[in-house]
Amino acid sequence: MGAFLMKDIMLLLRDRYELIILLAMPFLLIAILGFSLRGIFSGDLEALEMDVALTVEDDEAQGIEMVQNSIDGMGLSQESEQTLKQAAESASPQTMLTSFLNSEEISGLVRIERMGREQAEENLEAQSVDAILIVPDGFTSNALNNMLFGASGGAQLELLAAEGASPKSDVLVSILEEFVRTVNFESSISRLAGNTETVEISGSVETIAAQKPMTSFQYYTISMAVMFVLFVGSAVARQANLEQRQMVFERIRLSNRPPLLYLSSKAVAATAIVLIQLGILFALSTLLFQTFAADSWAFWLGIALISLVLACSVGCLAAFMVALTLRVESDAVPAIFSAGVISLMAFVGGSFVPLDGMPESIRAIGSWTPNGAALSAYFSWMLDPEVRHLFGPLARICTVGVLFLTAALALFTRKGGAA
Repeated sequence: MGAFLMKDIMLLLRDRYELIILLAMPFLLIAILGFSLRGIFSGDLEALEMDVALTVEDDEAQGIEMVQNSIDGMGLSQESEQTLKQAAESASPQTMLTSFLNSEEISGLVRIERMGREQAEENLEAQSVDAILIVPDGFTSNALNNMLFGASGGAQLELLAAEGASPKSDVLVSILEEFVRTVNFESSISRLAGNTETVEISGSVETIAAQKPMTSFQYYTISMAVMFVLFVGSAVARQANLEQRQMVFERIRLSNRPPLLYLSSKAVAATAIVLIQLGILFALSTLLFQTFAADSWAFWLGIALISLVLACSVGCLAAFMVALTLRVESDAVPAIFSAGVISLMAFVGGSFVPLDGMPESIRAIGSWTPNGAALSAYFSWMLDPEVRHLFGPLARICTVGVLFLTAALALFTRKGGAA
């Protein structure tokens, strides 16, 4: 078996195209995605900081006066009228909005500069500001009528965003929606309780985590690694198809060597290549991007254990693909797998984006793919290096590997040629 194994490994290492797919492509993607998304993953909001032009078209004093004048014609007692008028003046929504945006928590993310609409639109076109927040005419009076008396209609803020500023504009929209939601909720509670006290608004943008946040380089080093190990299976199957056309399997059978020795060598070769691939990717990422702590032996032992189990599972997958390729006598199997199946497995496994917001069904399917289960194991170990957290993911990887191996043995022809 040693000769078969060395042959398979040397053939893979000599294939420049496969080496580019297995090593150069994932490392390039790690660098691109790691640098472009580093702020979001690390919890550093510098990437989302924005300059916003505030254009006020509403006359706040006039709006408050209009509401106070309308109170005079309601036929209320003098004490009630005075209380409502004071509430209208102290609970001006425009003042609350300005205070909210200038608060210490929000101002660290959103830099506000007042300017006229024409100037604001020019700056937006020149991309010197990321968005324009417009307080339209009648905002104060409409908002106060809604807050104090529950009048229908309410008031609306207008937001104009620069082209290409979607993440920033989405964050700003979320901040404003939270402000409006809080004002409406507090106002409703005050009306139901017969209370006319000033509504206080507070807000912040913060990251809550029990452990140190994962960086983008850590996420994409792991996610790209577990995705590209799957290409080893298609590479080994492609090699088997070439050897089938060259009558290699027939010569093995004629030499009285057990046919299963051929399949075993493919599985072991794939396992060895995956271990080499993972070792190179993790080492380069650590040396160039300081992705992992290089001096923690306990950490690397856990990474090595997960990598070994994943490599064995991919070896079983490679055996299944080799058996299927020999059975159908076509290179369609590795072609379809590398062109479509791997992308699908990478998506449901979380290699492209985190699956937190995905439907439960997708997350359940992803957890049973080799790459998805390995991704879960790596992340669990990185965030909380406890062996007990690895039992579930590693058990799933082993189960899937056994299923692939069973299918490979069932499909593999021991006589050469198609069954």
